[in-house]
Formats: sequence, C-alpha cells, structure tokens
Amino acid sequence: MQLFDMFGEPPQFTSHEMKLVLRNGIFLKYAAAVVFLLTAFDTHGYREAGMPLFANVMLWAVCVAGFILVYVGMLLAWFVLAPGGPVVRMLRAVPNATAMVLVSVLVVAVASSYTDMEFNRQALLQHLPYNIVLSYAFETLLFVFVLPHVDASLKLGLYRRGSGRSGLPLQAEETAAQIKQADSGPAADAEPEAPSDAAASRPVVLSGKTFALEELRYAKSEEHYLRIATRSGQQTLRGRLGDLIAQMPEGAGIQPHRSWWVARTAVAGLKRGSQGDVLLLEEGIRVPVARGRRAQVREIARHWQIEEH
Repeated sequence: MQLFDMFGEPPQFTSHEMKLVLRNGIFLKYAAAVVFLLTAFDTHGYREAGMPLFANVMLWAVCVAGFILVYVGMLLAWFVLAPGGPVVRMLRAVPNATAMVLVSVLVVAVASSYTDMEFNRQALLQHLPYNIVLSYAFETLLFVFVLPHVDASLKLGLYRRGSGRSGLPLQAEETAAQIKQADSGPAADAEPEAPSDAAASRPVVLSGKTFALEELRYAKSEEHYLRIATRSGQQTLRGRLGDLIAQMPEGAGIQPHRSWWVARTAVAGLKRGSQGDVLLLEEGIRVPVARGRRAQVREIARHWQIEEH
C-alpha cells in the first residue's frame, strides 16, 4: 500500500514491513519520547489537578499505545479491503482523527477518576481539537524524521524515488532492466539439473522474511511487489523477481515469463497452443509462457518429464 504524508512523500508498506517498523528500536524510543513529553508538559493539567505522577505516566503510555493500535488496525483493515496496495492519498487523515477521537474518550474518562474533572461531552469537546492538532504534529515528526531513520536501519526501501541514468524513475528503470534480463534468459539448450541437497536446503530471504526453498511454489511480480505462494499460503512482499531468482540454485524452478517464477515441484503439465503455451500448476494456476521462451520451456519440460497437452 502506498501512502502520502503531508509533504507528498510516498512511503510504501506491506503488512510485514509495518510489523518490522513497529518493533524497531528507533520507533519504540520515539513512542517513549512522546509519553515523556506529554507527561513533562502536563498536557491538559492533569497532574496540577491532583493526578499522581505514576498514574499520569501510565495514562499517556496507554494513550500512545491505544492510538498506535487503532491507527495500525485501520491501515491493516485497508490491506484486507484493498489487497495489492492501491495508492491512497487521503487515508492518513482517517486513521489519525479516528484514533485520536477514541483515545481522547479513554483519556478523559480515566483522568476524571483521578481528578475533580468531570467526564462529560463538554470536557471531551474542549480537549478533542487540541488532541487532534497534537496528534498531527507527532505524526508529522514520525513521517519526516523518525520513519526515514527506521527505514535506513531496517534497509526496507520504503521511500523509493529519484531518477536513474536513463532519466526514468528508478522503479521504471529497474523494471525495464528486469524485463530485458528476463527476455534474454539463459541459453535454450541449457538443461538445468535438479538442485543438490545442500542447495535445496539453502533458505531464500526476501524483505526480511526467510523461506525454505522446498516450501516455495511460485512467485508473481506485481510492480515492485512479489506475490509469494508457499505450501502454507500466499503473501505479498516488497521485492523484485530478479532478487528471488538470484538466490535460486540451478534446476530449482523455471521463469516462463518475465513476471513469473515457478518451482519445479509445482509444475503439473504444459499446454501447447498456437496462441501461446501455458504452464499448468498443481494448484490449478495457469502461468503464461512468453513467446521468446517457448522453445526453452518446452525443452525443460521434456527434461523434467512434464506431461504435455
């Protein structure tokens, strides 16, 4: 999913990357600093009104944690409602305001039990505008200063921008290079052997996640994301198909199309046709074979003793 902060920068997340960010030490220090500032400046005057220091610290810790949970929960819900990561320019206004409204109700309710302040609609309306402005200020600090440092420490590449030597955006240049490399392909007369036991046990690492080679079924490139299918299910991660193929031992699979890689054990058959060949997978998936790779794929299918239709 691609979001846009208030300055128009496009951080792009997968759900897995979002979990990595939330567990990162830099982000946790930032959250602790927010709690410290809210307590030190006695926001809303709760300590002056009689709230003990320990209760005040716990109140703001619960406030920050609750805000993060609601905010992230709404983003994850968007992943479910719009799988594949569409561009969302205005989404940041929705989880922020919603999370702060819910958290403000909680904060005012808890504060009323430690002070002589009343928990009512008027008190909530007095605090809510200030809380929303404050939340946007902290969110802006997160986007502008904290998130880039988290991104650099985790090496996720959440901000992928700029131009390459060809004058194209980096993403477009990388995609063009990947297509060119995929279309050239290995020699058609190459017959990959089955990977050795040592190679087959070597893990494949993508976007911080590790996969056992024997668990992989296929991978499909979707812009700068990969849809990875394993024996246990599917997930979408940031990455390029070339990064996956570079880790594959010879004979572990085949790349019938610039957007696909298929494991040798996942291929159930090859269907020939005048308009184009199709690899048939055990899952019922039909993978197109590029015209320039047709002879190579047919030769590999014969070598692997794949049934042809």
